[in-house]
Amino acid sequence: MLIRRISILNAFQCTGSGCSFNCCRGWKVPVDHDMYMKYLNEKGLFGILLRCSIKKTEELTAFRSTPHGCPFWGIDHLCTLQKKYGTEYMPAVCIQFPRQLYNLGSFCEETLYLACPESARLFLETVIEEKAFDFTESEGSVTYETNTTNDDQEFLDYLMRSREELVFMLKNGTRFDSMAIVEYGRDAQNACLARSPLPHPTEYTSREAYQITFKKMNALLFNGFYHPSLRTISPFLYMLCKRYLRSFGVLRQIDPDAGEQRYTALKRSLYEKVPYLDRLLDRYYEYFLYTDLLDVFEDYSFSKHLLYGIAKTHMLWLFLALYARNRKQVSTDEIARVIAVYERRAPQIESALKYL
Repeated sequence: MLIRRISILNAFQCTGSGCSFNCCRGWKVPVDHDMYMKYLNEKGLFGILLRCSIKKTEELTAFRSTPHGCPFWGIDHLCTLQKKYGTEYMPAVCIQFPRQLYNLGSFCEETLYLACPESARLFLETVIEEKAFDFTESEGSVTYETNTTNDDQEFLDYLMRSREELVFMLKNGTRFDSMAIVEYGRDAQNACLARSPLPHPTEYTSREAYQITFKKMNALLFNGFYHPSLRTISPFLYMLCKRYLRSFGVLRQIDPDAGEQRYTALKRSLYEKVPYLDRLLDRYYEYFLYTDLLDVFEDYSFSKHLLYGIAKTHMLWLFLALYARNRKQVSTDEIARVIAVYERRAPQIESALKYL
């Protein structure tokens, strides 16, 4: 099997108890089928503890959530399962995270989820030093299963070329929210539906930007992303959302124009603390292409995925600005933490795209 591994993955090392936003908190920890069967057959008190810690529904088998986080997250901020019994009792997701392992049948791609602060820090380091996100290639065997049911190699080859063309455009002056990207996604989507020849991204140029206005940002934020349960799931993100509500909550209903002005001023103030913001956002979208665009191989939804990346990137600057608002400066580690916290909730934006 050909394995393509993104450059920052080679430098990743888990920071363990020193992590600023541990992966044992803030979301459900799914238990894969093989590990679930192992837990069911485990004898003694340990087996009872394992079975009592699991909640199984039709949709998901996972460890029971507690206010503390995963029931096996110790007071030393380390996994008690791993410490006492080794990785052979850890669910696959715990062993793999934050590695994103994508088996496409003919080859595999391995990247990093930015929902980990250390992954986000490595991403930022690459951006600041203006390095490329290169892939190294090697041959070997993999233990993770194929992630797709599609076997159209010609279409997969087209997607790979299109991704490289989109990255080329970003490196040569096209902004992440350019209408050129939106128009390409629309035409590629229509070509798939009509079974006609597929276009190439470099055929598109536009100086217009896809505008995420104050009104659209509210639609994204309040249709899936924000929820009062964030108070317990992610207190840090909840704090930033409440900060937004205090500044814009009333304006979005009684004076949207004033809200738009304040919204614009908020972004302008962020440039003073993160002068490389434009480059950061463009590289964030580039990284999104590397980790998410090949999902089109499964559903052929060019428009949805490309627009989701644009909306996701726009909302990132908002949360960075909310965090930085009362600070004189923002460190790289602080930006990395905001990215990691935000990334864990960002998939909810996809359900709000219909409001744009």
